[in-house]
Amino acid sequence: MAGKDLDPIKKALKEQGSQVFVRASGGSYIKAISGLVEDMCGKEGQRGILISTQWSANAISRRLAITKLPKNSLRVIDTVSLTMGSGLENNDVFRFLPTPASLESILMEVERVSKRGGSSFLIVDSLSYLIKYYSQGQLSEFFQYLLNRMLEDEMDVIIFDQMISDPSPISLELSSIMDRVIDLRGGKR
Repeated sequence: MAGKDLDPIKKALKEQGSQVFVRASGGSYIKAISGLVEDMCGKEGQRGILISTQWSANAISRRLAITKLPKNSLRVIDTVSLTMGSGLENNDVFRFLPTPASLESILMEVERVSKRGGSSFLIVDSLSYLIKYYSQGQLSEFFQYLLNRMLEDEMDVIIFDQMISDPSPISLELSSIMDRVIDLRGGKR
């Protein structure tokens, strides 16, 4: 993704512990997420966590060019691959959870990975997926805890929402409590 297109997100992440809600879909979503990971891990030397709710480990590896990133710069909490019947084992990059993973198990993995060492950002790849499996109340409680916990550790949080239609109640709630909302759909910002 061109640096200019990442500018709105990068500007929103200037302060340590920033929390950014990004509305994106299609090509802009893929470019934004892969560009962020490449920029933050590859160019800036940061370490981060990706909660993957829609891509398998193989797809993530191809999309994000994980092999080109510095070793141990990105940890992925994968909630997709086991459902697909992949015979993958937990390793230095991936931690596999069953789908639908309980929100508590996702939080436990985030805690485990962040305590392991020096993560400076967390990306949730798709709020849209989570809406399918959990109630408004469950997601509200999950994100309240997650956002507060990451703020304590001064970790940047980027949550992607791919909803094309009207925003969901949790989208509205998150966009009202996070530092910045960025809309990359159809060239809007």
